[in-house]
Amino acid sequence: MNEKVKAYFKNPRNLESMADATVKGTGGDPGCGDYIELYLKIEHDVILKASAMVAGCPYAIATTSVFTEMIAGKSLDDAMMISGDEVADFLDGLPETKIHCSLMGPEALRNAAHNYIMARICTPSMA
Repeated sequence: MNEKVKAYFKNPRNLESMADATVKGTGGDPGCGDYIELYLKIEHDVILKASAMVAGCPYAIATTSVFTEMIAGKSLDDAMMISGDEVADFLDGLPETKIHCSLMGPEALRNAAHNYIMARICTPSMA
């Protein structure tokens, strides 16, 4: 485990549930052990705050923590462009067997974006 992964594992950021979240999305596979719930506070299609609850290994914790930092303050469209490769690169790479951890954040964001769009269709004043 490299030093950057260790730092984010030992001092994770934004790993908490968010009671006033606009929307939530999930990623990973609870049956396999690595799983996240991503919470977003969104106004005018901008992610004001991102947090997550994560179950999994140190790599899952580190990648989730990094992902919440990477998307906060971005428009939903810009945040959706962040790939698992970018998360892994930010952490100076991950072992091949742990790459799936870097994909959980983008997956959860896609699910959250879907939920956000569906809620807006049902409640147009949500934007």
